[in-house]
Amino acid sequence: MNRSLFIIVLALAGHILPAQPKATIYGKVSSAGEPLMLANIVCVSTGYGAASDEHGEYRIILPAGTYKVRCSMVGYRTQIKEVSLNAGQRLQLDFELEETPLQLGEIVTTAGRRPQSLEEVPVSLSIMEGRDIDFRALTSLDEALRYIPGVNMTDDQVNIRGSSGYSRSLGSRVLLLIDGFPLLSADGGEIKHDVVPMFDVERIEVLKGAGSALYGSSALGGVVNVITSKPQNDELRFRLFSGFYDRTSYADWNWWGESPRWFNAAYGRIQKVYTASSFRISAGVYGNQGYRKMDDFVRWNVTGSGWLKLANNHQLHVSANIASNNRGNWIFWKSLKQPLVPPDNTDLSERVVSNKQYVYAKHSWLVNSLFSMENRLYVYHTENDTKSDTSDFSLRPADRVQSSAYVVGYQWQGIYSGVQGHLLTGGMDASWYYVDARTFGRRSAVSWALYLQDEFSLFRDVRVTAGVRGDYTKVDIAKVDGRFNPRVGMTYDPAPGSTIRASVGLGFRSPSIAERFAVAGAAGLQTKPNPDILSERSTSYEIGFRQVIFPFAVIDLALFRNDYNDLVEPIIDSSDARIVFQNITQARILGGEISISSTMFDDLLQFQLGYTYLDPVDLTLNQTLKYRPRHLLIMNMNLHYGAFLAGVDVRYLSRVETIDDEISFIVRDADKRVPIWRTDVRLQWKSRLLGHELLLTGMVNNLFNYYYVEVVGNMAPIRYFTLVLETSL
Repeated sequence: MNRSLFIIVLALAGHILPAQPKATIYGKVSSAGEPLMLANIVCVSTGYGAASDEHGEYRIILPAGTYKVRCSMVGYRTQIKEVSLNAGQRLQLDFELEETPLQLGEIVTTAGRRPQSLEEVPVSLSIMEGRDIDFRALTSLDEALRYIPGVNMTDDQVNIRGSSGYSRSLGSRVLLLIDGFPLLSADGGEIKHDVVPMFDVERIEVLKGAGSALYGSSALGGVVNVITSKPQNDELRFRLFSGFYDRTSYADWNWWGESPRWFNAAYGRIQKVYTASSFRISAGVYGNQGYRKMDDFVRWNVTGSGWLKLANNHQLHVSANIASNNRGNWIFWKSLKQPLVPPDNTDLSERVVSNKQYVYAKHSWLVNSLFSMENRLYVYHTENDTKSDTSDFSLRPADRVQSSAYVVGYQWQGIYSGVQGHLLTGGMDASWYYVDARTFGRRSAVSWALYLQDEFSLFRDVRVTAGVRGDYTKVDIAKVDGRFNPRVGMTYDPAPGSTIRASVGLGFRSPSIAERFAVAGAAGLQTKPNPDILSERSTSYEIGFRQVIFPFAVIDLALFRNDYNDLVEPIIDSSDARIVFQNITQARILGGEISISSTMFDDLLQFQLGYTYLDPVDLTLNQTLKYRPRHLLIMNMNLHYGAFLAGVDVRYLSRVETIDDEISFIVRDADKRVPIWRTDVRLQWKSRLLGHELLLTGMVNNLFNYYYVEVVGNMAPIRYFTLVLETSL
């Protein structure tokens, strides 16, 4: 480890070690005699690799030695060839890939903070492709995450394999990244789902289990990395949709009368590709009248991104975003008899206005064939305000949540492969937080971290990943918090198409500024500060198996255990009936997960299934951990026939067994919870009109109009119908 750290220090100073004698691998990638562009050719467990050009050709310069060279591309069966190279040797190595409808050859970036094949990843990682987002016309990140195995949403809080409970708008145990940049608000440490430009998403990667060895705080339960697409061609594209909520089965619930509750949206993007640069501008607006009274919203999002190739292997990527959401301040229902209206004493004119802006820039530099580096700079600003036309907040000041919060961060990362058989990834993260809030004043925080990871082959077909990260955090007047989080993982390929993985790692989350200092209120609930709460800690263990049954199925199995210490939970203090956040819980979650992905009959039928079982135990109270379901099941099926594509999604979550008992004193019928059964169907027709692609999609969500809650006192969406029109010019 000392030697690895020494190498990274030398790289930082610009003194790269003398290169070893070089050899060259070159060749062509094709399928059925036709060249394949953008195939990935990598030397397993090293940093050497290339992508094929428009002629299917590639070239890799690397030190002499013996390597396993893997060629992969989405939609094709991966090939691996072993070669031995002498100094100065040039070896032609061609690949002829076999096409398959299965999603094989996926290249992911989240698990190791670098591009790598999914087969190399020693932890569970799920992927949702952009085409699946587009087919469902999903407009915010939380909608998309509901379709990923092992993930459930408790209102707007992400829960990966039971890692999170529920504490409204305060803290997230899952880290959100967009193109690798952290995107949690500085005040509440929470995810703002509507800031993500869903019209630009290429894929979503979800890392399950503690990720703090590479990502630090808030990766306690996992990481969600949203990866936006890079333009490949000139395009002007539009998406329009309109829909309405159906009436319920109970006349007393239909507070809106005979007129339906409508929602409408319009999205568009323009992108251009030049020889050395490209850019994209996208925008969207979405208005929803809401099926619950005082739960309407209007939100919009504008994003601009640019890519530029510079001289001497330098590249620059810049992106900026502005998003806004003006919504009603819905909290809890009046009662189960009237679940779609708020309590009688609610201020119906109260609104929450949320504005977000971020900008990030990434400079990539391929220094030489052994070393590459990235510099990243980002700024994220959020502001929230509660407004009312009829109420005087001076009479209830704690109810006005008004905050302006900034995060400014810098990241450096280097990847070095000059040590034979090792791939070193290391770097540093630094961030500064500033919050000016009505409820807890002006607060600031600073954090910085160093991390290092080594990937190497221990034996034939056995790959080991070992990494560690040290974090320093200082939040205003609170004590300094220092953390040291290692992780070790291993993958083994016993046979072609088979991968066994195992990992163990530590995670932590530093409580947010809001959890430490907030004095706020809503719906009769009041909070009070506790600046001395400690960081939450976790240990994640996993063993898994992935099997490709070529050419029609991929099966993934996992067994996991997550231990949690000092979990922060909102507790009602009996002395003053106010909520305070405290470290009170030790917990253990055991579980298993199976995922099956299958494509049959020449891509005519696609099927996916994900089932997760959880045994979440609160060791402090010796009861089931709050707000966690035991069973999570997700199934979806797509059927292609000519110009038509039909799809169905089924989601099941077992009834949450335990909630905060005290909430029953505030929310009527808080104990009225049922299992979640949700079925969505859609039908798409694809055609061409005047030489332009035309997509027309009809959808029915919550087909059987099943009534359920994700969080107490909040009826989930009733049945609604949507018509989507999409075209490109």
